[in-house]
Amino acid sequence: MTLLDTGTDLAPAPQPHAPARRHLRTARRHLPDAVAVAGLAWWATYLTWGTGGREPHVLSVGCALAALGWLLVRPDRVLRRPVMLLGHALSLGAVAVVLTAPTGLAGRDDAAAWVLTAQTGLLLLAWARDDVRRLVLLTALLGAGGAQFAQGWLPWWGAQDPERLFQGTFYWHNQVGIFLAASAVLALATLAEGGRLARLGWVVAPLAVAGTLFTTSRGSQLALLLGAVLLLALAGRSVAPRLRVLGGLALGWATSWVLTGPPFFDERVAPTAGTAARSESFVDNGVTRVEDWAAAWDVFARWPLTGGGFDGFRAGTVAAEVGERAGATAYAHNGYLQALSDGGLLLALPLLGVLATVAWTVARALPAAVRRGDLTQVGAAVTLLVLGLHSGMDFDWAYPSLLLMVPLVAALALPPGTGAVDPAAAGSHRRAHRGRSVVVPLAPALLLVAAAVAAWGGGLSHNAPLG
Repeated sequence: MTLLDTGTDLAPAPQPHAPARRHLRTARRHLPDAVAVAGLAWWATYLTWGTGGREPHVLSVGCALAALGWLLVRPDRVLRRPVMLLGHALSLGAVAVVLTAPTGLAGRDDAAAWVLTAQTGLLLLAWARDDVRRLVLLTALLGAGGAQFAQGWLPWWGAQDPERLFQGTFYWHNQVGIFLAASAVLALATLAEGGRLARLGWVVAPLAVAGTLFTTSRGSQLALLLGAVLLLALAGRSVAPRLRVLGGLALGWATSWVLTGPPFFDERVAPTAGTAARSESFVDNGVTRVEDWAAAWDVFARWPLTGGGFDGFRAGTVAAEVGERAGATAYAHNGYLQALSDGGLLLALPLLGVLATVAWTVARALPAAVRRGDLTQVGAAVTLLVLGLHSGMDFDWAYPSLLLMVPLVAALALPPGTGAVDPAAAGSHRRAHRGRSVVVPLAPALLLVAAAVAAWGGGLSHNAPLG
């Protein structure tokens, strides 16, 4: 036997399970992405179609997916501590309201929506840090807009009344209006950029523009107009993106004109006919909203720390003796004041901290995005502004789907890697805190599981009595 033969004989035998182990490692590596995509698909379909997230069980599924996401994505290994504390403070503030406010556990579904929103924001900051994942997130947002139009169009067409409110799966025209308006602005930005999703933008934008007109929601229509104007102003030096935005708007108007006449309806009606029919109540609606805002402040003044509690605005206005609007509505018609009246300082302070931080970071990053022609980031920033302004005049955040839309859009409006630690520092941090490697992600996961249990019954009732 030669030396060469001896070396060959002593070589290690091939391992039969090596390919299976490689496949297993690959599957484990893609598990975080699979859970994130499942969560986005759930938001775009089941949550949004389940009365905007207020039907039983649908919100619980999202909480369970987010809990699994926390264990797989591990935001604690990626994000800086101050960023984590902001999100956790908002979650814990919502929980504290349920434990201390007069309505108590009656508003546990609302608290679950706030917990899910805060934790989803952290998850997306940690997950959507590269172009591919941001593309997936953008696809989910655009797809949700197109799907919402399709879900709302069939019953609207079936009623054979072009002036009837287009309510979608939210079953209220203002909320489906801002959902479609936000989708339209983001789709216009996508087609203006001309990237890989430009064709999807050309499909979604006309449908979302037409749907926004059909809802007769004047606040949503104004939001869409503002978003389009800002896109035209921030599209950079090139003329082509602006022409695409104008083309998308024109195609949206043409779509609305086609869909409001034969063969869909017996007689042609102007796309804005429903809006014109409601124009006489514009001033009255404005006065009523101002009165509701004042009532919200009075409820907060009655319970400054905890607020009246989730679902307790109607009863809170009676207890606070706000005047003619006492007991008249379950909503403050202003998401910020609703948070103040429902949750007092426990909810409002962390919410203000989160919103201010996001707004400041987005505003600082916007000029650079305009200079390099990143219209996806610019469009997301404009969409975030549109959502924020409309939330100041209606009860959008009473719908978990619209509340969750904020962190989804914010993740695109913020620069990639926002809030992340330096990779070298992250490695040393993990080595120094190995004993906490299980506890840190487990606590948010358990909180989300508790939120899933709390939200199981849904939240279609918003008239809880004060305990």
